[in-house]
Amino acid sequence: MSESQEFSGHDSIRKLLSFQSAGGATDAKQINLTFSALTVTATKSTQQSVKTLPKAILNSFGPDQLNFLRWLGMKAGVTSPKAHGRKILSDFTGLVRPGEMLFLLGQPGSGCSTLLRTLANRGNLTVDGDLKFAGVDSAKFGRNHRRETIYMPEEDGHIAALSVRQTVQFALRMSVPSSLRNSGNIDEMTKAIGDVLRIGHVMDTAVGGQYVQGVSGGERKRVSIAEVFVAGATVQCFDNSTRGLDSSTALDFVKALRVLTDLGKKTTVATLYQAGENIYNHFDKVCILDSGLQIYFGPIADAKTHFEEMGFIQIPGQTTAEFLTGITDPTTRQTRPGSKAEAMASSQDLANAFKNSSIYSQLVKDIDALSDLGQQAMIPTKSYQLSYPHQIYECLKREYELFRAQMRVYQTKIVTTVILGLAIGSEYFDVSTDTSGAQTRGSIFFFALILNGWFQFPELFDAHTNRPVLERQASLNLYRPSAVAVARVLFDLPLIAFQSMVFVICYYFLVKLPVDGGHFFFFYLNIFITTVCYSNLLRMFAYYVPSLDDCFRYGGTASTVCNLFCGYLLPVRNMSGWIEWLHKIDPVYYAFENLFVENFVGQILDCAPGAMIPDVPNANVANQICEAKGAVAGSSVVTGSQFAQSFGFQFSHRWRNIGIMISIAVIYALIGAVGSEIMTFVPQGGSPVIFAKASSHGRSDKDPDPEREAAGHDSVDSQEKDLKSDVPMTGPSLTWRNMSVTIGEKNILRGLSGYARPGDFIALCGPSGAGKTTLLRALSNTNFSGKISGDVKFGGAAPSHNFRKTTGFVQQMDLHDGTATIREAFEFSALLRQPKHFSRRERLAYVDVVLGLLDLRSLENALIGDENSGLGVEILKRVTIGVELAARPSVLFADEPTSGLDSQAAIHIIDYLQRLSRQGQTVIVTIHQPSASLFAKFDKVLALSSNGGLIYFGPMHDILPYFSRHGAVAPADVNPAEFILDTIGASGKDNGQKSSADWPANWQNGPEAREVESSIPSIDRDSSDVIDVDADDNSKFNAPIVTQIYLLTRRILYNQWRNTPYMYSKIWAHCVSAILVSFTLFQIGTGPQDLQNRAFSVYTIVFLVNSVVNTILSRFYVVGLYWEFREGPSRTYNWQALCTASILAELPGSFVCTVLYFVLWYFPSGLPLGGTAAYIFLMAFTYGIFQASLFMMALSPDLGVAGNILVFIICTLNWYNGLIVPYNQIQVFWRYWLYYLSPFTYFLGGMTTAVIRGQQVVCSAMDLSIFDPPSGQTCGAYAGEWVTQANAQLLNPSATANCSVCKWTTGDQFLEGLNLGDGQFGGIWGCWGIVVLFTLSNAVLLYFFFWATKVKRWKLFYFF
Repeated sequence: MSESQEFSGHDSIRKLLSFQSAGGATDAKQINLTFSALTVTATKSTQQSVKTLPKAILNSFGPDQLNFLRWLGMKAGVTSPKAHGRKILSDFTGLVRPGEMLFLLGQPGSGCSTLLRTLANRGNLTVDGDLKFAGVDSAKFGRNHRRETIYMPEEDGHIAALSVRQTVQFALRMSVPSSLRNSGNIDEMTKAIGDVLRIGHVMDTAVGGQYVQGVSGGERKRVSIAEVFVAGATVQCFDNSTRGLDSSTALDFVKALRVLTDLGKKTTVATLYQAGENIYNHFDKVCILDSGLQIYFGPIADAKTHFEEMGFIQIPGQTTAEFLTGITDPTTRQTRPGSKAEAMASSQDLANAFKNSSIYSQLVKDIDALSDLGQQAMIPTKSYQLSYPHQIYECLKREYELFRAQMRVYQTKIVTTVILGLAIGSEYFDVSTDTSGAQTRGSIFFFALILNGWFQFPELFDAHTNRPVLERQASLNLYRPSAVAVARVLFDLPLIAFQSMVFVICYYFLVKLPVDGGHFFFFYLNIFITTVCYSNLLRMFAYYVPSLDDCFRYGGTASTVCNLFCGYLLPVRNMSGWIEWLHKIDPVYYAFENLFVENFVGQILDCAPGAMIPDVPNANVANQICEAKGAVAGSSVVTGSQFAQSFGFQFSHRWRNIGIMISIAVIYALIGAVGSEIMTFVPQGGSPVIFAKASSHGRSDKDPDPEREAAGHDSVDSQEKDLKSDVPMTGPSLTWRNMSVTIGEKNILRGLSGYARPGDFIALCGPSGAGKTTLLRALSNTNFSGKISGDVKFGGAAPSHNFRKTTGFVQQMDLHDGTATIREAFEFSALLRQPKHFSRRERLAYVDVVLGLLDLRSLENALIGDENSGLGVEILKRVTIGVELAARPSVLFADEPTSGLDSQAAIHIIDYLQRLSRQGQTVIVTIHQPSASLFAKFDKVLALSSNGGLIYFGPMHDILPYFSRHGAVAPADVNPAEFILDTIGASGKDNGQKSSADWPANWQNGPEAREVESSIPSIDRDSSDVIDVDADDNSKFNAPIVTQIYLLTRRILYNQWRNTPYMYSKIWAHCVSAILVSFTLFQIGTGPQDLQNRAFSVYTIVFLVNSVVNTILSRFYVVGLYWEFREGPSRTYNWQALCTASILAELPGSFVCTVLYFVLWYFPSGLPLGGTAAYIFLMAFTYGIFQASLFMMALSPDLGVAGNILVFIICTLNWYNGLIVPYNQIQVFWRYWLYYLSPFTYFLGGMTTAVIRGQQVVCSAMDLSIFDPPSGQTCGAYAGEWVTQANAQLLNPSATANCSVCKWTTGDQFLEGLNLGDGQFGGIWGCWGIVVLFTLSNAVLLYFFFWATKVKRWKLFYFF
């Protein structure tokens, strides 16, 4: 087309195409896309009941396993998906030739996205019919030419920390032929892409994401488009790719797409919402969908005529795309009386009319003619441009870029590694080198191994968060998913090597291990390999499970297995036979054996003073034995070999173990790589609507589309009647005079003046980057961090601290608790935000009004979900608006409420807002791509220039005459919004009109501006006379804090009940850990080793921290985002309520988990019953509460840092509790303060004391110390006096050989060695009281750090 030839990026696109093809753009492949009788079926029904926690638990016993086997069968091709199900698309026929662009039109929910995925040969739904590419069947084409098709989803998915340049250049390096892949060409193409998509100015800015600061939403969308452009596929499918773009930028994108299609002979299919006439005319064909049926497919020029001949009438001001989409909406379309159209009541009638048309007949003939030509001769295309090793190499380069972008997380890890290495290493500084310290020295190796492994847990946050990006880019054929998996493993190696070296240097010499190069590097090698095993193990789970909670469930349980069966807490010989095999697949076991034998074999351990049995005066060593493990009678020393062999460890296993550990690490990596290839979790369409319960306004099962159901309008008159009784007709006015906004050093807005009176419906428009959202945030004081100069008044006075709770702000992002129903979300907002003078009954009654106004009564009990859920984008936007309306705001601000909606849905949304304004509500809206009919619905317009100056403020009907008076005459039937943007130069090109800088000057010097200025004082005076019934209310919130806490706690509990992975993971982790511990230490006796096992049985509860606390961290982080971005700024509830509710909501779950853990662990372990059992339960429950209030949730800026701080705190508390390193062996500096500051000292001390005190020691044969008395003496005569003094047991006093001594009589003697005897810390109840105090102080710290970091925004550390 001639217009496309005028496109400024024409040469850049030609250059890109020439780079993509080794032979030049003229050699591009040409693929005809044909489909006949195409039907797509989803196996799930339209609606489902929510899967609550009990159902998830019951499904664990059979149904989940059967579903998994069924899924494996489908993957292997043994079984097929269910034949029955819901038809999403039915009987589609079409043809798109090379060089043609097909435009898909339809309301959200009509099946546009599903059709796009199907035509791109993507998705996992059942496809029937004939789909061919260049005459080749879709299945065969997918195998041989996968890279020739591409699908760009509506949602943007990028690694938020990377810059735009890094993102685009990565896509280029993965897509360009190797002969042209050099830095010069990549830079040249990057510049070309930046010019085409107008993102050159943000190339070095982070892409960002929903919660991560970066480029704007429109710029992020263009980055997604850039990835598709550079991928170079022949068949390209774009799903609403203009979402978030203004109309001028959207038109430029379509022009670029036209040029790309023409020059590259691409086959292009796209669905674009709110398309203007210029956009529509750039396409060749259009396909119109209605409820999954095809009601038209053919040339764009014939579409309008086809429907007009049937009797449909185009409403004045409608674009062609609006008219065609409007035909699918029975509530808004218009027909000629007596025409065929008037009798068409359903989408099936429209589909039948198309099937009977000459256009359809010609389409079938064209497809048949192509079929007669047979398959095109096509050389098989490589699935990926790069070889697999080269893909890994490029992914490695990106991992390095990501490492640099997220340096803070790694800095935190290294700093905590250094601190822990020095702190814990110095704790062992005074540990004796004789037999009294031998057992303790074993914990040196245990700590070194698990610390570095635990440090890998925070990486699960990124591994899971970036998985959708991996799936998206893999679908663009940039790389195999396993290439990223392998690259991450490889990139981890130097990072882990450095981390391990830092730790070993800090730790090794302080613990007084042999100062020898061989020992040092062997120690380092084992630490390094074990950490790699941990890292690969955790990443492996991240590829196989759908949620972060599941990642920590499996990862934490696997960590518990590794720690429990490593041979330190429980020697292999003491493990139960049926579970003993687990140590053979435990890499930590092999590393622990290596470190143990390497550092003990060759050493001579002197028997500690007083440790010789019997310790009688002038005894001959030949008649004594050391009480240490591995000791032999007649020797006062124990060799390291003997000590190691007592644990079942062999020196000869060292290098065998190294080989096994490397093999395990490789196996974990390979399993993870396979998982990355076969597992997909990104929704592929056909998602059902999830209902919490049946709705009282239930819908018919015959209608499979909730979007269509929600599109039905109640009587406008009845809704307005409801509103008249509830919405005040008068209220305060909002005015702003000479207002400027500065953010940092940049002046965003300059000298704006205007006003909003009750009933005003105002549109804010302007090019991307003009400052529309900034103005909205500044006026509403919502999430605004800049500085305002000038006068802003509400009700004739400067906005008070009450202003924020009287306004509503509809944000661009639809941020909701997805497990709440629509009604629950509205009621939550109404009860907490409506003015105090409304009663509870009035507030809830108003929710019904809002549900009716937004046509959501039939879906009131549906879970909100997200934009990938069955509700869809339009209904989700209605919910966002409804949450704000339910608060009865005086002024409603809406930031791009029509973004992502089709033209009909956009009109519906604006109709709802207009209906509100008619009843006296002040509504101010930013809008990007309004059609003429939509734009005309506003009363006033505020237009901004690209540099933030005011171009126009006044009535809608005067805007075109205003521009005409200044030399910009609008053509007839022009879209005013597009004309304004083109006139002020929004497209960045010379349009022959005045420059963007001239228009603000025209306004400032014109009579219109003076009229606005003169009106503001009188508006302020009139507004100040308005009676405000809540004027004397000085509270920041409309609901008391008790109500806030109650409602927020209830919402979080509903979330736990319906969002099953969270609570299910906690329950699963507790149950599995309890079973592992109890049946590994089954029916523990009371011998010396058994007493040690009792202590370790108690100790293993702390291993739950990785499964439980990390999930609590992530949950609190998400809940905190709700408060930070929406519910805090809107004054829904305060931060104290958030912290309190977060703790209270954990109590029921903690209680249930404690009960399950206690029952499955305590009784099988054979521990004391009665009061002791009750005490243990109480202490375990208190610990569960302690975990729920860990303050690092509030201390940390992100989850990665929080995870590292968690490891630091847990390791510190865990290693200074006197159980792993006995009190008298802790280095003096730490012993007298950190030991007492650790809550684990009292938690583990109290529980250990309870299960051991008063127990009569009964030694087994393995626990006895056996020696011979002097010749001629009995055992009693020789050692009887010593036995009495030592309170030991002599089992055979009359024997003259093989005297058998059990060194303890009661468990209290064992406790004395742990500093737990004689009622230490006030006994067990004193310990519990201290743990309660620590729990309370932990909660206080949670409140303090949340206030400091989230409310006051203090930077507590330099890197925060």
